Amino acid sequence: MLSSAAQVSAFQDETAALIEGQVIDGQDLELPGVNILVKGTTTATVSDIDGRFRISAKPTDVLILSFIGYTTQEILVGSQKIISVRMTEDLTQLDEVIVVGYGTQKKSHLTGAVSKFENTNLGDLPTVRADQALQGKIAGVQIQNVTSEAGVSPSIRIRGNSSIGANNEPLVVVDGFPTPDGLSFINPNDIESIEVLKDAASAAIYGSRGANGVIIVTTKSGIPDKPTFSFKMFSGFNNPYKVHDMLNSQEYAEMLWEEQTRGGAGPTIHEQAAWSVDNNTDWQEEGLRSGVVSSYQLGVSGGKKDLTYLISAGYNDEKGMLINNDYQRFNLRAKMDAKLSKVLKVGFNFNPSYTKRVLPASNFTDYFRTPSFMPAQHTEYTSALTGIPVGEWAHGRHFSNVLYEFTTPDGTEVSTTAARPWSTSNNNPKFISDNDSRVDNQYRMMASTYFQVDLAKNLFLKFSQGAYVTNRVQEEYRNTDTNRAGDPNRGSYANNLRIDLLSENIISYSKAFGDHEISAVGGFTAQKVTNSYANIVGTNFPTDYVPTLNGATVLDLENTNTLKDETLLLSYLARASYAYKNKYLFSASARTDGSSLFGPENKWGWFPSVSGGWVVSEEEFMKGTGIIDLLKVRGSYGVTGNNDIENYAYVNRLYSENYSLGVGTGTLTPGLAQSGTTLANKAIAWERTFSGNIGFDLGLFEGKINLSAEFYQSQTDQLLLRQPTLAITGFTEYWNNIGKIQNNGFEFELHSNNVNKTKFQWTTSLNLSTVRNKLIEFSGEDRLLSYGERQEIYLAQVGQPYIQYFGYKTIGVWNSQEEIDANASNSLDRPGGLRLQDSNGDGKIDDDDRVVLGNPFPDFSWGITNNFTYGNFDLSILLQGVQGIDIFNGDGHYNETKRTNRKYVENRWVSPESPGDGMTPYSTNGMGWQFTDYMIEDGSYVSVRDIVLGYNLPTALAERIKAKGVRLYASAQNALYFMSNDYRGINPEARSTSGAYESPLISGYQRGSFPVPRSFVFGIDVSF
Repeated sequence: MLSSAAQVSAFQDETAALIEGQVIDGQDLELPGVNILVKGTTTATVSDIDGRFRISAKPTDVLILSFIGYTTQEILVGSQKIISVRMTEDLTQLDEVIVVGYGTQKKSHLTGAVSKFENTNLGDLPTVRADQALQGKIAGVQIQNVTSEAGVSPSIRIRGNSSIGANNEPLVVVDGFPTPDGLSFINPNDIESIEVLKDAASAAIYGSRGANGVIIVTTKSGIPDKPTFSFKMFSGFNNPYKVHDMLNSQEYAEMLWEEQTRGGAGPTIHEQAAWSVDNNTDWQEEGLRSGVVSSYQLGVSGGKKDLTYLISAGYNDEKGMLINNDYQRFNLRAKMDAKLSKVLKVGFNFNPSYTKRVLPASNFTDYFRTPSFMPAQHTEYTSALTGIPVGEWAHGRHFSNVLYEFTTPDGTEVSTTAARPWSTSNNNPKFISDNDSRVDNQYRMMASTYFQVDLAKNLFLKFSQGAYVTNRVQEEYRNTDTNRAGDPNRGSYANNLRIDLLSENIISYSKAFGDHEISAVGGFTAQKVTNSYANIVGTNFPTDYVPTLNGATVLDLENTNTLKDETLLLSYLARASYAYKNKYLFSASARTDGSSLFGPENKWGWFPSVSGGWVVSEEEFMKGTGIIDLLKVRGSYGVTGNNDIENYAYVNRLYSENYSLGVGTGTLTPGLAQSGTTLANKAIAWERTFSGNIGFDLGLFEGKINLSAEFYQSQTDQLLLRQPTLAITGFTEYWNNIGKIQNNGFEFELHSNNVNKTKFQWTTSLNLSTVRNKLIEFSGEDRLLSYGERQEIYLAQVGQPYIQYFGYKTIGVWNSQEEIDANASNSLDRPGGLRLQDSNGDGKIDDDDRVVLGNPFPDFSWGITNNFTYGNFDLSILLQGVQGIDIFNGDGHYNETKRTNRKYVENRWVSPESPGDGMTPYSTNGMGWQFTDYMIEDGSYVSVRDIVLGYNLPTALAERIKAKGVRLYASAQNALYFMSNDYRGINPEARSTSGAYESPLISGYQRGSFPVPRSFVFGIDVSF
């Protein structure tokens, strides 16, 4: 709409002049980012933050204004010098922005469960990883930071776990290429949008890799415009939100002396000796530091009508809170699209990256366990006490059996050489960390190209070829005497080269005629992955100054090995969609995969899906209400698969072995034998997930409120699991398809435009999701017990969640031996120890009294984002939380925790006369805590996860420095973090994931968790 009518007949002056204008939307709000092009030329510009623009044009020129989601307009310049344009929303264009597998789909025609996240401020957040930045922003997607180590991937789950033996991470597809590294290598600033395919109707097109959901990442592309240069950087710091509240050595001994007045045991000679040492080291502070995070991004984009390009480069550096823990990433991305003729379009995408991660050698447990009397390096006082020179590293053994002379608070003179205040052969954790170098280098290169041929109107054939090459080099060198005195030095080098080649050939067709719209996609893909791995371990280096492996005098042949294998995947796929009058919707897809991972009996899998929808708001009886803009109900059902199984599981493999040949005792002769631990299964098959989804979308009050709700249930059968086998076979386990698991839940997303004024806008986005799982069948067994590192028990029982904590329920603390003797008890029970519940009521405590104590799955998770804009200021606040989740806190196993962590000693039992609160046991008395519910705690939390405050410089001020736009911003992560009062740790999100905890049947355990990081950064974003 023109602000004043232009009466144009003929123009005598054809000289170009500077035209100024402003673009607004239907609610009179400024529209930034609108493309303005002089028709038939390459002259173009983009509206600024206030919707204003300047462009040189003649009176006879026509300006073309275009913006995603709005109807393109053409405006004749005429005699106008100032032009005001109101753009109206185009629902058809809005529908086209949803990316689904191997194509796009109108949003109004979508019948599956797909969530879309548009990147507005991921690059502003104080994290260098895109996956961590997405936490709390998408319903049904649970992102958990299992550690605060710099650069470590979080755990990602879409609608819970669908497998108990295979991987549960979703498939991540970046610009059409399925990547094995998830979101780890992607620069957050390069992301345009992220779509999450959550149900089988949307994910079945990915077949054997779609059971855990699919995350589709679309990176930014160039737009037809003059070259636009951008520079963005931020820098800031992070520090621990909370650390353990530990008693120092003096406070601990004084507490024991005080307890002695109430019938307690008092400090031992070892604890008294620690009390006497004139030193107070905060070992948590020794292991931590103020971390530094910084990011630098450069980019250029632009192009013409038939050629667009984008080039970006980035460097990210994060120095973690724990000493000797760093992460660096270098990114480069080049993307070009070109229309070579009316029927041929080509493009390429080139994305190399390099990451370097320095890993800490000491767990945080080792820091907070170390007593405060011992310094990291000897002081003058401890040097005089131990005879070790000042400045040398201090270790526990230095303080054993030296002469201690002191006077206790009651006046007792003590002189002893029998004290061992820190009786450990281990070196101090800071020394270990400084003498054990662990570096993980990863080189990645993703490259792809495509050719699209327009065979006829609305009929396209697209050939895409791509390669994803990763080379991971892991190096470790451990100096002499690193862990303990007398330990030899040790070096290792591991190199893993992975080459992933992909060919996709897709034909697509779409047509609208009358009240009908149809679209179809079909094609085939072929993928080959070659993996090469080599590991070399050497020991006994003559000197620690030359740590390269050629200096090793001994090769550790048991741990030196090489591996090479390849996998092939051939797939055929198809999808068809139909819409009648934009209100009756139908879609169906099918994919068949053939994989070399499976034997000839089950090499091919079939994965179909079907879905439908009804746009009720398009019916005549719903029109004209003035309240409901959109009401769509939809349902879907389909099958997806999981092929995450080790290679060659269907054949018995050969390993190097020695044979004794010849007469007598024979001669040792090298050969090959089937001496592995896993028995082959020729009939091994895919896991299959059958999933149903019912949902609705509702829009109210002219777009002011939009909400979506999903109800789903899925069942996975043919579960892939290593199952124990009879020893007579010569093997200990074999791969088998056993059991069924079920997931069901509810998801809710709400978006509202609360205030929409010219100078002030406020929007809210809320998401909430639940998931419940149940073990339906398990190899004919009713239950299976699995054990963690402390022999704590995890139960998998049919009809219940597939992981549950299992053990004794406690009902307080035994107060006296007489009380123990008079009640159902255990031979391990002692006064001050935990009292166990006689769950079956048989008058004794034994294994039959063990019951379910909780599970590691939340009742629900949620996130709420509020975005505010006032003038040139913008503010975004994300609150995120998890409720009703149980954690097994393994820190309680350590004696140092039981004795010196205030949360474990306050109000504890001291004697029958001083029973404390009746619920807190005395140190190590009685039954081990790990077998009870005493170490199971509420892991619920609420975090002010992200805060971003920005300011856009006025256009006039930006132009003074020759810039198109300048934005200053500050952001914070975990500015506030609320934990349950029941939780005695410092990071409820942390989980142990190595060793026994790699098992899919064990989860929810944490030990030595790093603190929650609280981060603050300041940044600038400039475009020219």
